[in-house]
Amino acid sequence: MAYDFGSSGLGIANPFKKEGFIRFISGTLISLLGVYALLQVTSFIEEQLLTAWIYAAAGFLLLVTGLRRCGSGLMQMFKFFVGRSVPSSLAMNLTKSERENAKLEAQKGSLAYSSSTLESMLMGRKNATFTEPQGWMGRLVHSVFPRLVFMPYPIRNVVQQVFSAVTTTIIAMLAFALTYFVASSGLTGTAGHIIIPAFSVLLLLYLVAAWRKAAVSVRLDQVKTMQSANAASVAKIIAFSIVFPVLIGFGYHSFVNNLSPQDLAQLAEYTAGMTSFSAWPLFLLMLTLAAVTTGLVLTLVKHRANLINTSTEVAEYRENLQESVHPNEIFINIENIVLANRRYKEVPNRTYIDFNPRLNEQSQGKGDFSGELLIETQPAYAKHQDQPAFAATRLAATVLAQVFMVAAALLFLALTSKVVDVHAFITSYSFDNLNEQSFQTMLNEGSAVLFGAITTLFAFLIVSMMGRLLEGFTHVFWAELQFNSLLMYMKTEGTFTESKISTGMSIHDSTRSENVIVKSSITPWIVSSRITTSTFASSGQNNVEMPRYVMSMHKNQDELDIMVQEIRDFLRGRETIAGFTNTKDLQQAENILRVNQASRGQTDGSASLTHKQDEEAAGYLRNQQESSNEDQPGEQS
Repeated sequence: MAYDFGSSGLGIANPFKKEGFIRFISGTLISLLGVYALLQVTSFIEEQLLTAWIYAAAGFLLLVTGLRRCGSGLMQMFKFFVGRSVPSSLAMNLTKSERENAKLEAQKGSLAYSSSTLESMLMGRKNATFTEPQGWMGRLVHSVFPRLVFMPYPIRNVVQQVFSAVTTTIIAMLAFALTYFVASSGLTGTAGHIIIPAFSVLLLLYLVAAWRKAAVSVRLDQVKTMQSANAASVAKIIAFSIVFPVLIGFGYHSFVNNLSPQDLAQLAEYTAGMTSFSAWPLFLLMLTLAAVTTGLVLTLVKHRANLINTSTEVAEYRENLQESVHPNEIFINIENIVLANRRYKEVPNRTYIDFNPRLNEQSQGKGDFSGELLIETQPAYAKHQDQPAFAATRLAATVLAQVFMVAAALLFLALTSKVVDVHAFITSYSFDNLNEQSFQTMLNEGSAVLFGAITTLFAFLIVSMMGRLLEGFTHVFWAELQFNSLLMYMKTEGTFTESKISTGMSIHDSTRSENVIVKSSITPWIVSSRITTSTFASSGQNNVEMPRYVMSMHKNQDELDIMVQEIRDFLRGRETIAGFTNTKDLQQAENILRVNQASRGQTDGSASLTHKQDEEAAGYLRNQQESSNEDQPGEQS
């Protein structure tokens, strides 16, 4: 939405300063590693051109990654520009002064509810934000953590993704154990020494992909709704752990059946180097980092759960009123006076159901009416002091995530060295004069170099993926903002009748006032609540424009009683008879009265009539006029 500047700000502080500073330091260290890699180019460019290009590419990637991380950190540390139109409305805002922002909110999908949903929440004393989980994994997570259902959607999705990734890891390790048993028990024949390394590589790739998917899924711009959590791959991985050894064993035996005993012995010597690769250190690294990440996330969730308030209470007012007032004036007074006085820093209220009374006028000045009004005051930023344990855990998790990212950069630099070693190994052997012994030596040395590079590659993938995952998860807990506002729904029905009242009808009165009085029988139903809403901020131009969700509803009976009293005072203080509003009009009326009195005092030199005679004469003339009207009905228009 547009940046609507006002001299009176909303008091929303930048929540990302500490996180941005830590990310900036991490980016600086990664950039220095990139510069170090680029400096290595000069020592290789004359004799080993390809090695120089390898270090140049690695240094360039590290430098770009570090500078991007520095830029994002600085962006989080910059001034937090917040206009007077934030945060997003709960539903489509019908306030005339906010039409442009309302269109932008609808286009960006920032509206979490409809007006009918908000009305249902107030009337039904329920919270539509708390939806049931989707998928059997999601239901399992919410069964283990029952209070998770009362969390904002991003936090619920974080827990679901972590739990799903942990479950997938446990099942994958069980599948690896099953494959290891099948291969080592001789069920696959002599192919066991090939199956274990091959399956461990595939399993590591699968786990890295699973945790990376969890890390990508917790981006704030992708968590506007509740996600479905399933583990459909469980059956697949168990089936794969059984079928894979069988297929490898079948293929291996089909191949060796066509070989002579001498070729079999030679093949066994050639493949003996594959046993030097062990995936257990990598599995241990992944399990350790996963345990640390999961522990920190669950600790943050636990502290956030201590702030949960599931109240769905509202204040209510219902009564039948007999007042001399037009029905439209009730709605106008409530919106333009009562609720306008409760604006936060004079920001226009947000109208979700605009007052539009439907008047059904019938014959003889009678009719009925009905109307609705749903309005929310400008949400006020709720500053709350974080618990020391929560703040310390969040800060520690943020620092650890950046430590993982710097460690991943170091492993990437080590991987570059391993790639150089592989290149050096390939160029050091001449394939023209190889004999059996030298070929065996080359295989042994080559497998050691290759498996060293593979191990470093997986270590880099695991550490970088865990760092990105912990960084994304922790960012959610930095980004949450809470607001307080008044949400009120009013439904009014009733009937009205019109009647005339006249004053100043005496023959001696020089002024007259005729008024049409609307007598209304009003049955208002007002439901209001002080709501606490939650949204998530981001850095940049669209900083507080995510959907805003109602987290709790609190009864505000005292506030509603004051509003009702203000409405009653308005009804009692109204004027139903038109009169003079200033002294000049009153003076003119008095002058006219004096002129009339003077004219009645002398007429054609005759004696003035008494007051009683004036009244009798006025009554005689009035009777004569009424009789004349009855005798001549055809002349009536």
